[in-house]
Order: sequence, then C-alpha cells, then structure tokens
Amino acid sequence: MPAGVGGDTAVDMGVRAEQNFWERAAGGWHAVFAALLVISVGVALSEQNASVTARGAAVVVLAGWGAWYFATWRRWWRDDSGSLGRLYLAGMVPLCLATLTILPSTSIMLFAAIPQIYATIERLRYAAGVVVLLFAGFGSALFLRGAGSEVFIGLGFSALFSAVLGAWIGGIIRQSQQRADWITELRATREQLAEVNHEHGALAERERLSRDIHDTLAQGFTSIVMLLEAAEAEIGADDGAARRHLALARSTARENLAEARSLVAALTPAGLTDGSLVDAVGRLVSRCADELQVHASLSVIGDPRRLPAAGEVVLLRAAQESLANVRKHAGASRVEVQLDYTDEATTLRVLDDGCGFTPAAGPGFGLAGMRARAEQVGGCLRLDSAPGAGTAVEVRVP
Repeated sequence: MPAGVGGDTAVDMGVRAEQNFWERAAGGWHAVFAALLVISVGVALSEQNASVTARGAAVVVLAGWGAWYFATWRRWWRDDSGSLGRLYLAGMVPLCLATLTILPSTSIMLFAAIPQIYATIERLRYAAGVVVLLFAGFGSALFLRGAGSEVFIGLGFSALFSAVLGAWIGGIIRQSQQRADWITELRATREQLAEVNHEHGALAERERLSRDIHDTLAQGFTSIVMLLEAAEAEIGADDGAARRHLALARSTARENLAEARSLVAALTPAGLTDGSLVDAVGRLVSRCADELQVHASLSVIGDPRRLPAAGEVVLLRAAQESLANVRKHAGASRVEVQLDYTDEATTLRVLDDGCGFTPAAGPGFGLAGMRARAEQVGGCLRLDSAPGAGTAVEVRVP
C-alpha cells in the first residue's frame, strides 16, 4: 500500500476495516491500469499518422511500463514507508514521458499515471510538483512537434483538473489515515479502561468478600469458640448451662453455614431471605443476650419499611459487627439496639455500657469495613466512645 494510505501495522478492528477497503480498492486500481494499458497498446498499433518504428517503440515502452508495474505493485502498494513507491515512480515517470513523447495519442495513460502519483506521494505539494513536471514534459514534446496553442490550453485545464482531483484523492487518503489513527487510539484507550475497570472491580469484590467474611463467618466462629469454651467450663458443675451453651453454639454454626452458602451464591444475607430487617436484627440481639447473659433490647422508632437491598445489608452487617465487638471487647451488662426510620434515612444505633475505648487509637478492620459499606450506599458511620464510658455506634443510610 502506498505511503499515506495506511498499513499492515494496525491491530484494531477499525484499522483492519480500512485495510480491507484499500485491499479491495487495490484490485480496482490494478484493473483500471491494465485496461488503460491494453487500450493504449491498441491505439499505438492502430495509429495511422505514425511510423511503424514509432508505433513499435511505443508498444515496447508501454510493455516495459506494464512489466515494471506488475513486477513491483505487490510491494509498493503495501509499503507504509513510501520508499518502494518512490522507487516505482522513479521508473514510471520516465516510461510515461517516453510513451507520450513517442506517441502523443497514448495520453490516455495519464489517467493511470496521475492517480498513482497522488496515491504514492503523501505530501500534496510534492505530488502536484511531479504531475506538473509530467505535463511540462508532455507539453514540450508537443511543442517540438509543432502543436498549436489550443493544445497547451487543453493541457493547462488537464493539469488544473488533475490538481483538484489529486487534492480530493489526497484528502480522502489523509482522512482515512486520520480516522484509522483515531480508531487505534480509541481502541487502545478502551482496552486500558477495560483493564482498569476489571482490576477495580476485582479489588472491590475482594474487599466486599473480606468484609462479608469478617462480619459473618469470622464473627460466628468466634462466638462458637466462646460458647464451646463456656460449655467446657460448665461440664460437671452445671450441666444445664453447658447444654445451653452447646445449643447456642449449634444454632450459631447453622447460621454460619447459611451465611457461607449465601456468600458462595452471592445472594442476600441469609438473615434477610426469610424476614425483614427488624426480624434479622432482633434475632441478633436475642442471640447476644443469650450468649452474654446480659440485658439486650431492640427498639424500633418510626414505621418500618423495606429498604433497598444494599441498604439493608449495610445495616444488618453493622449490627452483626457491633454486637460481635460487644461480645469480644466491651464487657457490657446492658446493650440497646435501635432502628430509627424517618422519611430521609434509616439509622441503626448500637449502645453498650461497657469499657469503651479511644477511637483515636485507630479503628479495627470491622469498624473500617462498616464505614466503607455505609459510604458505598451514600450513608455514614458515627462512633462515640471513651474509656470507661461505653460505646455508641450509629450507621445511617438513605
């Protein structure tokens, strides 16, 4: 392919479409050249005003031009650098001038030569310069033959027409190349964005799974271990208490199994599949009271309503994490959980009278996960705690 048309180096589908177009166009160019060549040979052989020697010489030159074209076209037509195209023109222009000089009636070959010049030379002014030289050589040959001024006027109009046609051809070629470059850049940018989005999605999914595992399975296993340790301590001393701890451990294990299945299936948390958010939080509060043997209560403010699934998951996970922190760290004797429904938002509050802590010391993974979950759905988390003053966790979602 000539320089300026595009090349085989493009890798995207848009450029491949351009390549296919020019490959199809190449067949047309070759067919036109072959047809003009055959017509010119016929004209040369039938020219009555020329000698046999002139006609024979014209046919020989035309045959040489055709041989040069068909010997090199497969290489220069697909050459992006343009060097092979210039090599072809270096042989084609003298052959064309020789043909026109020997037998001016073969000027129909200009219709083959001029498009080849404009298609091969990328810069329009250079291509126009070569065309002007070609017409100047042809005009000089006609002048030496004693041609009148009307012939030169015709050549001038032909040169002007070729310049306009060449500008049009060059514009199409440059536009095609520019479009191919844009498509290449667009495709590369789209692939980069797809890769970034894939990586971001994979990272977000890993973070979500880590929070889910921490808020459900890890907390559940912690409760099971604590209950089994408590049951072991009660064996022989208070078998009824030991059985109660074992029953709670068995119940917690079943809930963990249901949560694991939900995580694997990427479904709604098991606590929300068979009831409302109030019911699910209520079960968490009851289990906390049974495990810790403390007073734990749930109060609902406002009219309960179904929330978007993402919002309910955030509040349920926040309740799980907050109550797990109460079991592991607080040493509380009283826990109060509130679900506050208003027109603007729904708020979960978990308050305990435990030992508290200093928030500035840095939140753990669980609190950071709760904050991230809330922010993902446009909500927020507020934490109020101090050593010896208990802890209040508030999660608000729209």
